Amino acid sequence: MSERRRAAAVIVRDGRVLMVHERSRRSGGGEWWTLPGGGLQPGETAEEAVRREVFEETGLVVSDLRYVLEMPYPSGMTSVFTVAVADGEPRVGRDDGSGPEPLGLDWLPMPELPIETGGVPVPPLMVVLPAMPPGERQTGEDSDTDEVADEAGATIARRRSATK
Repeated sequence: MSERRRAAAVIVRDGRVLMVHERSRRSGGGEWWTLPGGGLQPGETAEEAVRREVFEETGLVVSDLRYVLEMPYPSGMTSVFTVAVADGEPRVGRDDGSGPEPLGLDWLPMPELPIETGGVPVPPLMVVLPAMPPGERQTGEDSDTDEVADEAGATIARRRSATK
């Protein structure tokens, strides 16, 4: 069996990176924020996959992309690209019932790099939301933030996606 391959996009606007909020369909499954992206279809290149996945998950059309690096991901090695998109606001992709359930999109703060490095600040591919016992989870009715772990593992508040 061949290794599963993925492609992911780093889309930056005003110093923030676009992330997708998803939930597992498995019983007791968790939620997470991840870069737009997904698995390569048979015969598809990583470049083709990232263009398709960005459109499917965000409604944005890729106008330019640049390969950055390969990173491990729970479901396979991932080709990461910096991506420029045509003007427009992102919208949550259609839920086709396969894969994780899309919950929303948001522009989250991007990791900083010293300017002299000339590198691309790639955020973690996935930030997992901590599991909370039923009844203790805050809902959008009384809060517009979720707690998530940052790159160092500290718990921080993130604005909840306004899209769902």
